[in-house]
Amino acid sequence: MKPRSCWSVLVKKAKDDEELAQQAQVEARKRVEHLQASRQRMDDLLNDYKRRALENQSKLHSMADASNNRQFMLHLQELVNRVDKDLVAALAAHDRAKMALLQATHQRMKMETMQDKDLDVVQQWQRKREQKEMDTLGLTLYNLKA
Repeated sequence: MKPRSCWSVLVKKAKDDEELAQQAQVEARKRVEHLQASRQRMDDLLNDYKRRALENQSKLHSMADASNNRQFMLHLQELVNRVDKDLVAALAAHDRAKMALLQATHQRMKMETMQDKDLDVVQQWQRKREQKEMDTLGLTLYNLKA
């Protein structure tokens, strides 16, 4: 009796699935980190521009300059809102990727356990067979002596 080869195939498939899930989780985490960095840069830019606008309020400037400043700040705020929306989506994708990795790891562990159990059954069967052969040989030797 030999161990079933199907378990090694299933373990390999589960490991491959786990690696893919791990790669997806890493990519999702990188996307979240990238979006967080973008959000921070935009916050810094927005704060800097607001500070400059407050400094320039004391100076005389044209209506066109004031309109351009206001329009730029509105556009920048729209970008911040879009990055926030993308960040929420990326965080949700990262959570899904983490869950998929957890499930893939669980599946791999289950397949490895099944493979180990099958190997244990085969080894137990071999030990019983060897014991039976030893008992038969012992009886034969005993009968020959008698």
